[in-house]
Amino acid sequence: MIIDGPLSESRMRRSQRFYALYNFFNGLSYMCLGETIIILLAVKLNCPDYVVSTLGALVFFSFILLPTGKLLASRIGAASSQAVFWALRNTAALIVASSAIWHYYGNTSGAIATLLSGAFLFYGCRAAGVVMIQPLIGNITTDSNRASILASTAALFYVASFIALIGICFVLRYSEKLSVLTGVIVVGSLFGYTSAFLLKCIDESSSLRDSARQPLLPSWRQAIHNQTLMRQIYSSLVINLAVILTIPVSMLTIKRGYGISDRDALLFSLAQLAGSISLSKFAARIAQVLGPRKVLMGAYLAFILMAVIWVISPDSASTIFLAPLFFILGGAHVAQSNSATHYFLQSTPVKQQVNASILIYVCSGGIGGLIGLVVSGGLLQLAAKLTDLRPDICRYRLYFALVAIILIPGFWVVKRLIPLPTDKRRARITWHDFF
Repeated sequence: MIIDGPLSESRMRRSQRFYALYNFFNGLSYMCLGETIIILLAVKLNCPDYVVSTLGALVFFSFILLPTGKLLASRIGAASSQAVFWALRNTAALIVASSAIWHYYGNTSGAIATLLSGAFLFYGCRAAGVVMIQPLIGNITTDSNRASILASTAALFYVASFIALIGICFVLRYSEKLSVLTGVIVVGSLFGYTSAFLLKCIDESSSLRDSARQPLLPSWRQAIHNQTLMRQIYSSLVINLAVILTIPVSMLTIKRGYGISDRDALLFSLAQLAGSISLSKFAARIAQVLGPRKVLMGAYLAFILMAVIWVISPDSASTIFLAPLFFILGGAHVAQSNSATHYFLQSTPVKQQVNASILIYVCSGGIGGLIGLVVSGGLLQLAAKLTDLRPDICRYRLYFALVAIILIPGFWVVKRLIPLPTDKRRARITWHDFF
């Protein structure tokens, strides 16, 4: 509900309770509908490698739909706008699940088309939904309780994610049929619809709707001449490319290169989530001392290092080798996300943050996603041709060798970010704020 003027203390507390419940159900939904589950579904559908890598690129390419979130928020408010897009997001997840029907009837092309279109809408609605999440959080909290509320709601999200992951692993222990994986997505959608309903119950002041009505194009024209902002766009683009080329294909590698079960793949996904949680606070502390720019540089180097490590991977699956690798990938991902947000909030005036953040996401995500889509798919096909008669793991080793070479020049782009003054290095944020 939109309230004229600032929210009363009682309405704030009520909204905070609904926001906490939303995070819990969103955590349950996320683990059932996350990138890992969709990649496992694509493998079950016997999709070519380039289709699986495309799914990772769509996460970022779908950022081009971000302005639609701002447009709807300008009409019905931030909370209601996210509720609408969250409902659409879960409907898109059901479209993804329906690709199994095409596969059942032997129509591979129909299954792939349904999977990719559903995934694009899923990621796009998710991106459009969270475009006003930061102003909404600021609206329902105060300076004195914001940090504790963010911490507690993030904890609820983590707990729910672990509960869902344990439940999925338990189910897959008994059966890894396509129908079971499809059922997991359907259950995740039901949790997602619940979280959309809870979002609708959050109160907000009319100031959020007014801020969403600020036009995008004039501020974007000004941003083009802002050197600091443009360098953020360039660095975000190459970092997004690093994520696209490493994380999704790492999951593909353990499935097709090593042939491990879906259940074991989810356990490595758990290691990745553990890395995100464990290294989030560690990276934030480093950023407070050295600045977010150096953390971004370190995270980018971690992606290159992980690609190099894949080149020397063992011939058979080894938990001792794979668990730390996924742990570091998760940590690097959250470190770059946190630090990019930290840098942006401290270097961009408050009044420009909503429009400027959309510009960064649309440019770095849209362009980076498109480049990643072409590059990852092309490299996978090239590696497959060059290693046609060798074991499956060899083509992924060659793929990551090429990725490491491609990513090295991008470090110079990240390094060109303008360092923040020492007094602007402290920011109370978590990776979950922008999820």
